[in-house]
Amino acid sequence: MRRRLPPLNSVRAFEAAARHLSFVEAADELAVTPSAVSQQVKQLEEWLGVTLFRRLPRGLTATQAALRYLPDLTEALDQIDRATLRMERSKSTHSLTVSTLSSFAALWLSPRLHRFTAQHPEIDVLLSSSDRLSDMARENIDIAIRYGSRTWPDLHVEELMDDHLGIVCSAVLARDPERPINRIEDIARHTLLHDADAQTGSMLSWPRFLQACGVTSIDSERGPRFSDSQLIVQACIAGRGVMIGRSSLITEAMDSGLLVAPFGMDYVSEHRYRLVALPGTYADPKLLAFRNWIFQELGKEPPPFS
Repeated sequence: MRRRLPPLNSVRAFEAAARHLSFVEAADELAVTPSAVSQQVKQLEEWLGVTLFRRLPRGLTATQAALRYLPDLTEALDQIDRATLRMERSKSTHSLTVSTLSSFAALWLSPRLHRFTAQHPEIDVLLSSSDRLSDMARENIDIAIRYGSRTWPDLHVEELMDDHLGIVCSAVLARDPERPINRIEDIARHTLLHDADAQTGSMLSWPRFLQACGVTSIDSERGPRFSDSQLIVQACIAGRGVMIGRSSLITEAMDSGLLVAPFGMDYVSEHRYRLVALPGTYADPKLLAFRNWIFQELGKEPPPFS
């Protein structure tokens, strides 16, 4: 099939100029001169036989023909960009970049990762710590684990696990003979450790959690605040106070006896963990292997692909 394609450099120059309505800004984006952008756009206009811009003393105005042409060209260039990124990434057949929150990486994923390496020694995993998910393809992220209630309609998303919550303290603190913790009201004699990122009204905030427990006699605003969940867990293990523990982050500490939950972990967080990947990602064997291993670690069967 013979394609009728205009010069690619002219297409790029027009698309950038039309988005910015400026030859100068388009030139900055493309790392060329404004004159070069203008010449490329003129070449495209001659090739198409239509006027794309009206040159004004103080800028550009796109014609109706340009406005009709722009969306399709932007999508086409984006597709070329994504295809090129996938091709570049496919050259690295042994590396796998996993993006997740630093707390989850340190407290859940890292302690288990040696088992994945034992099963798949040919795959080199790179853990990337981030709490945002903007453009997985452009940022070279193969797969991501995210926490919250957000959805991503353009990505392949699978539910991993719920987070169970409960009052947690060190085993030493729980056995303190002078300030024993036998009922929830007893934590009033201890320091409350706060997750600084807990949203108001969230079950991770002390006011909301104690309200759910039916406790109103405790000053739930006092105590230090931690911007990183890993730090609050470390402070709790050290016996600095009591916290609202998340099952996903304290499993290792609970299993080893460093932390205890005197009243159980009976509350389910409104947030949960999700596995996020680009559509078609699991055609890559190393990504499929990691995805299946995650579910294996959770004691679950990987869900069938829809």
